[in-house]
Amino acid sequence: MVSNERGSTDDTRRRIERSLESCLEWSRLGRHRKVVAEVDRTLSIVSDHPQLEATLLIWKAQALLAMGYPDRALPPASRSWELDPSPHACHLRSNALEALGDLDDSEELLRMGWQLFPEAVHLPVQLAVVLSDQARLPEALDILDDIQIDDRIPDDLHIFLFGMRSNLLAAMGRWAEADEALRDGLGFHPESELLGNAQDALEHARRRARAEEGLFASWRDGLEEIDGVAGEVDEAVVSCGAVNELPELVTLASRRLWRAFVEQSEPKLHAPDPWSAALILAILEIDGDRPSIASIARSVRSNPSSVRTVLSRLRDFLSSLDPEMRLRAFAAHSNPRLD
Repeated sequence: MVSNERGSTDDTRRRIERSLESCLEWSRLGRHRKVVAEVDRTLSIVSDHPQLEATLLIWKAQALLAMGYPDRALPPASRSWELDPSPHACHLRSNALEALGDLDDSEELLRMGWQLFPEAVHLPVQLAVVLSDQARLPEALDILDDIQIDDRIPDDLHIFLFGMRSNLLAAMGRWAEADEALRDGLGFHPESELLGNAQDALEHARRRARAEEGLFASWRDGLEEIDGVAGEVDEAVVSCGAVNELPELVTLASRRLWRAFVEQSEPKLHAPDPWSAALILAILEIDGDRPSIASIARSVRSNPSSVRTVLSRLRDFLSSLDPEMRLRAFAAHSNPRLD
């Protein structure tokens, strides 16, 4: 009896091993549907083997994420984590949660996984990325500072860490430290094309940031005060920019456009909010963006139809200008003066 049971167990293990080998091969070939089907076929025989079941579920979750189905990937990733907590299960479950917009749970899981598996460097790296995506840059930088760097870290991850640290510092305006991070990285990896390109991009971004600061100061200092209903529109533009979390340069360009339009057209004004939304939209269009008119209109509690009517008038005004002059006078991020 014992011999038969042992033989049955050995057969099950061999079948599962063959299944895992198939999953590995199909994953390499990008045949993710085959991986899901193979796992589903094999799961019926692993109910008494929680570790093997957890491994199979990892393959399924990974395949579903690769196919762009985080909602379907979350249950197998979660079940794998429950059966046999592992760095891979933590990584996949966190990815699914983040893709579904559950950032708090994704962050909490990664912090837990990092505590359980301090040697799994990819977990704090993933945590730093999650924080960075939420614009929590100082927190992301603190995470990178806490990662223990040693010889076990692959070169590609080591290079990524230097690049990410530089990007975070640059986004915080700490340009010299960002440059130092890349130089340190190139000291370890002098042949890294990625770090070399990042250094060139950093210098370009630094020059552009200085140019934006200069352009902003020039426009701000030259902005004339206006009063009456026109002044109310001007104030509404500032509010619209803030509500939509737009860069200050976009808001300032919109205020410049308003003054130029008023000077030429002397429009009859009834409500400031549709004009503020339309002015913001006009500047974004000059920069090559196509935001939702309805979304911007809703942000200032205006009727999208009213905003479209006003925007049409602004477009007519802008189309009457020389293209180069239009860009230099009103473009924010596509302004030739930034080059």
